[in-house]
Amino acid sequence: MIDNYEKISYGHWYQRTPTGPGPDYSKVYSQTRYDTYATTDKMSELRFNLLERKLGKFDSICDFGYGNGSFLRYCEQTKKIKNIFGYDISDYPIPDGVFKINEPTDVEVDVMTFFDSIEHLLQRDLTIFINKLKLKHICISVPWMHESEGPNFFRSWKHRRENEHIHHFDCHGLIGLLLSCNFKIIHVGNDEDAIRTPYSNLPNILTVIGTKN
Repeated sequence: MIDNYEKISYGHWYQRTPTGPGPDYSKVYSQTRYDTYATTDKMSELRFNLLERKLGKFDSICDFGYGNGSFLRYCEQTKKIKNIFGYDISDYPIPDGVFKINEPTDVEVDVMTFFDSIEHLLQRDLTIFINKLKLKHICISVPWMHESEGPNFFRSWKHRRENEHIHHFDCHGLIGLLLSCNFKIIHVGNDEDAIRTPYSNLPNILTVIGTKN
């Protein structure tokens, strides 16, 4: 595709080495990225409703990389979930009624969500990370990298943020990752585009939900 990116599988590309410092994932980062968006609460509602439609009732959830906590706050406000957890390396305060954990492996939950977060992980082999998680269902939303559009798309793509977005997924790549971790795929779509809008007339955000076999 382009220099310094390694093809792990069809539709999954990885930035091999850093070209500079990565972001400081602090409270300021979360405020800058999320607090200024007028649609943050609507997005949280959309995400929760999608999980309910696809999974039915669930009693526990953990959001990995909770950002400003909007999704966790919405989960708590529904009063439908007994145990709500969040993990983030920033010092952004976690919402009331939600438990912050030190490591994503510290809890066993019905659902673990990764909204705009798994692409930031530095480790190359994400199967090692995912296989350590204790969960029944997983939901991942990432920028949709369209490999079929060729290298020029990737070079100019707004989501190719070096040293910040380390992993890049096409539909085949994200599905393949979860299949290799023994998940059954129950949903694939671009549901978040209802708010975040398509990109260059292509789906913008890819969401995949899997259930552990």
